[in-house]
Amino acid sequence: MQFLALLAALPLLVQAMPMEYNGTVFARSKTVTDKDFLLSCPGAAGSPNVQRADRCTMINIKNNPDKLIYKNMGSPQQNCAGGTTPTSVTLGGSTSVSETTTVDMNFGISFEGISIGGGTSTSNTKTSETSKSVTYTVPPGRQAIYTAGYNFHSQTGNIQVNYGDRVNGHYIWFTGATVTKLIPDGAPPRFQVHETKCGTNAFDVNNKS
Repeated sequence: MQFLALLAALPLLVQAMPMEYNGTVFARSKTVTDKDFLLSCPGAAGSPNVQRADRCTMINIKNNPDKLIYKNMGSPQQNCAGGTTPTSVTLGGSTSVSETTTVDMNFGISFEGISIGGGTSTSNTKTSETSKSVTYTVPPGRQAIYTAGYNFHSQTGNIQVNYGDRVNGHYIWFTGATVTKLIPDGAPPRFQVHETKCGTNAFDVNNKS
């Protein structure tokens, strides 16, 4: 009977076990969430549930295929008045690109200004601004906008959070949430005109109408 009672209690015992990382055991508090840990990183808004972290570092890093991301430059120009002749317009403007960080869970966290080390070196990554214009002939019933395509290196991983004082008995914690970093490779952008059907969202770079 005692053996059967132990088997019945085993799932509860497993849930109460501390988490393990690289052979080191850490107890995970139920009151401090991944969102709290990320908000405690340097540059983040902070959390009332945990002290400020000394540093946050990306671990368990996986390198993903590069991503080509297009950004709009200026406003779209239209030939949507019902006419039958093409219209010559000037397209273009300016845009900027920089490193971005996102998390796979809907935490509502903006990573702008948050310092997360590790992964691809970002010490030389700065906001890059581009300006360009072009003359383009828009067919009737169409609209067009100028875009710049930037190549990004992509990495995913988890976050190791280090504290100067113990948090629930430990100096180091690890998030289960997956964080993605996109780092521009610094190459010149690829410019192209994105043309779509009148009446649709001209700003949507995925609009194939």
